Amino acid sequence: MPAISLTAMHTLALYGPFAARVRMAWTYVARQVLDEAPSTPGNPLRVSLARSVLNPSDLTGATSAGLTPVIATCETVLTAAAGAPSSEPAELCDAVTDEQLITAVKDAWNITAGVTPDLLDPSAT
Repeated sequence: MPAISLTAMHTLALYGPFAARVRMAWTYVARQVLDEAPSTPGNPLRVSLARSVLNPSDLTGATSAGLTPVIATCETVLTAAAGAPSSEPAELCDAVTDEQLITAVKDAWNITAGVTPDLLDPSAT
């Protein structure tokens, strides 16, 4: 069972200040991904996601919820949000640090990019 309700997750994902912070976390990590060595497992998929984050094809992508639901459902974020004094979106948002958001984006990057476990560890196949 998640640390907060699905309704609270949804409310958090739609909360403008949270979505803006998440968007900046995706942008921050995208810039790091573009500096990775080409030998990084899954690099072409990781770079493709980075480019789409930095240059959304939909002009509303920079201001819409975009990838925010991916992060609003991350265990790191859920655990932090569960410590909020109430389920009000501002309180949930304030309970999550920028560091936790960046960690959540890094943790979600490969899944979101489509990097499968066999690309991460070719010896596993």
